[in-house]
Amino acid sequence: METKILLGGGGSAEDERPVFELLASWVGTSGSVLYLPIALCESGRVYEGCLEWLASALNPLGVRQIEMWTNLVDHSPVEIGDHTAIFIGGGSTYSLLHQLRTAGFDAVLRDFVSHGGIIYGGSAGAIVLGHDISTCSHLDENTVGLTDTSGLDLLDGESVWCHYQATDDPLIRAYVEHTNSPTIALAETAGIWVRECKEYTPLGSGDIYRFTINRKHRLSQGC
Repeated sequence: METKILLGGGGSAEDERPVFELLASWVGTSGSVLYLPIALCESGRVYEGCLEWLASALNPLGVRQIEMWTNLVDHSPVEIGDHTAIFIGGGSTYSLLHQLRTAGFDAVLRDFVSHGGIIYGGSAGAIVLGHDISTCSHLDENTVGLTDTSGLDLLDGESVWCHYQATDDPLIRAYVEHTNSPTIALAETAGIWVRECKEYTPLGSGDIYRFTINRKHRLSQGC
């Protein structure tokens, strides 16, 4: 069974259009998307307009059924299985991981993927799917007091760095050396399809690099 995990670098819907197009092709006209913008709750933002934003991006691509949850406490993890794809948006990565763990959704999302479910993560939503979320520490404040920064680890031990710029290289190298976790760095105009066995299909026009100890490897563009 082919893994269907999509990561977005944290740009706009137009920036990540190739990623959204692939997501829509998988979901189809009869599938449903569950939208989780819950990482926004610690950023002082509101959810008004979130559903309209995603619908405006996916409806023209053929996706008609989109449901949005603004919290997890009012839902059971088993409800995840009612959907074809899960769309996890950006915001505070620390808050997002805290909410997923507290509500017991971390294990359910792992199971969802292992049984062929589709997951898209953008920015914080992408980072939380990796080995460790400390890749966000230069941008996000840990307002929830999270001490265990282990992510959902859906990428075979690899971490994710979003909003990548070349000036981030020293920080990424320090992170990789400290954690020994290979790291995928995505510019805001880039995305990637994560397959099995650490195989990746780059999407979009932005820079995508894979950092390991003493090496920075550019992943080829286009899909």
